[in-house]
Amino acid sequence: MSEDELRRALRPLFEDARPLTAGLGGRPFEAWTQVIDAVAADLDSGGDDLRAAALRAHPRLGEAPRTLEARSTLSWREQGSPRATPDPEAEAIRARLAELNAAYEARFGFPFVEWVAGRPLASIVEVMETRFGDDRSRELSRGCEALIAIARDRLRKLQTANREDTPTCP
Repeated sequence: MSEDELRRALRPLFEDARPLTAGLGGRPFEAWTQVIDAVAADLDSGGDDLRAAALRAHPRLGEAPRTLEARSTLSWREQGSPRATPDPEAEAIRARLAELNAAYEARFGFPFVEWVAGRPLASIVEVMETRFGDDRSRELSRGCEALIAIARDRLRKLQTANREDTPTCP
């Protein structure tokens, strides 16, 4: 696969996969679980720059629904698309997440990434608020662990649904 084809194939699992493609190019994979394992290993052994770049490629939690939908249908669904149960406090929660995202990025240099897994965004506010006291290295690790958890969950959902948009393994 070319680098562009690889990025497109990885997009459903890892959003903008540009930071991850260099480590995967030319490697043979028989299953998507192997690809995710390889990305996890690359992130574990990679430097802070690679890990931060991978986190920067993921959409912010609490992003405006229209922005999210335009960027990533899967993130839009995971973060509570308009088809989800309406939350009367949604705008206040999104505003608080925007404040927290800005403060988190200023402190750590990359966006906060968490596996939402259907949790309401209000619960993510609480998680974010507790993580400001941690050091950058720990937050890089947590964020990358979340990226891998998100990719595994997305793969499971795509395979379970046997959807046409399940990517072809590189």
